[in-house]
Amino acid sequence: MDQQLKLVIVGGASVYVPLFIQNLISKSKEFKTSEIWLLDDEDKKDQMNNIEGFSNRLLKKHKLDTKVYATDDYKFALKDAHFVFSILGLEKDDHDLAEEKILYEHNMLADDLFGMKSSFKALRIVPKIYQLIEHMNEFCEQAWLINLSQPMGIISEAVFRYAETDKYLGISNIPSDMNQCFAKALGTKPNKLVVCAAGLSPMSFMTNVFQNQKDRLKELLDEVGSEENACFWSSTFLDDLGVFPSIDLKKVYYYEDVHQIFMDNYKNKHSVCQQDLRDQDKLMTVYQDQQNELCTKDMLEHKYMEDFKKAIDLISSIILDKRDYQVINTINNGHIMDIEEGAAIEVTARITKDGPMPVHISRLPNQVKGLLQHLKAFEQLLADAIYEKDLNKASLAIKSHPLMYNIREIDQAFHTFKLMNEKALAYFIKGDIHEII
Repeated sequence: MDQQLKLVIVGGASVYVPLFIQNLISKSKEFKTSEIWLLDDEDKKDQMNNIEGFSNRLLKKHKLDTKVYATDDYKFALKDAHFVFSILGLEKDDHDLAEEKILYEHNMLADDLFGMKSSFKALRIVPKIYQLIEHMNEFCEQAWLINLSQPMGIISEAVFRYAETDKYLGISNIPSDMNQCFAKALGTKPNKLVVCAAGLSPMSFMTNVFQNQKDRLKELLDEVGSEENACFWSSTFLDDLGVFPSIDLKKVYYYEDVHQIFMDNYKNKHSVCQQDLRDQDKLMTVYQDQQNELCTKDMLEHKYMEDFKKAIDLISSIILDKRDYQVINTINNGHIMDIEEGAAIEVTARITKDGPMPVHISRLPNQVKGLLQHLKAFEQLLADAIYEKDLNKASLAIKSHPLMYNIREIDQAFHTFKLMNEKALAYFIKGDIHEII
């Protein structure tokens, strides 16, 4: 593609923006980017300006002509954009800290991907995604929206269920380490395998592992079954299950262990949110120093680097029509027959200039079908609640989640959440035209 691209990062005041740009730099020989616009709320202007300054120094250091601009104006940012990336909510804030405290006090797991914490986050983020899509339809109708915001599954379901767009893709949580582990077990290279994933983010399963059009899944299960805890899982469990779960499913199959780790870490001030907030402060210190013009070693090894790499790889495949296989969140058009048409799914797809071509999974194995259908019912109920601006229905949806059991604790935690987030939940006051914070 000779055309120079305009990219937009929504949530542009996030300290993670330079990590995204570092990944973009690595693809600078594949496609050219002329502008990157950072879009965020006016009250985050000072932080966004620091991010803008460091990002421009970073690009200049790598001798690229790409320019970064910061604004709170949707029209300036989105006008004629080619790709829009949402990283809304990726940076932890006081809302996350307060929600984590609520769940700790009610002896519940706090995790952005699962359960009540993910629901809290969705209630704050999904209305912003709806607002973004409305502006995109006005200012850059042909642009792809690439979502990195969490909870991915709920956001994707809400978009496909109610938003007016057919150009939305979500990034998968499945780590690249799994593919590398599979390749090592099978004595081949990762790029020689096509791993077919199917499910709902963050509950996905590897149902096939192809090499030269031959499915080697059973061989893989046999191979890793020869040693305990191979590729993140107990060999006995894998032998019983017959498919390969994504590592995030440890929060389901080992819920009590994961829950106890959260409780201990929170008590010792080492929960994910607490640690992320400390790390974010360190990153801002780097950006505020006008002499700094390169990412530090810690930045290059940050946990979000892989997600940003996936996002840049995804648009590179669209731009160059690579037709390679990637795991994405997209709409179900009969690809997984046990999930209804039109719903959001996480699935392996071939990426083309016209978008994804998902592989046909057909039927889900019985041993995982019920869990995924249960999760989908929760996603749909919560998406309905958000669209209808009905917090009572949202509470009901949370109670239907596969990991939610104690209705009394849910009611108490949800009541506290509402009281502490009146401003952030302004969207749910029917007829209120104010933007959600």
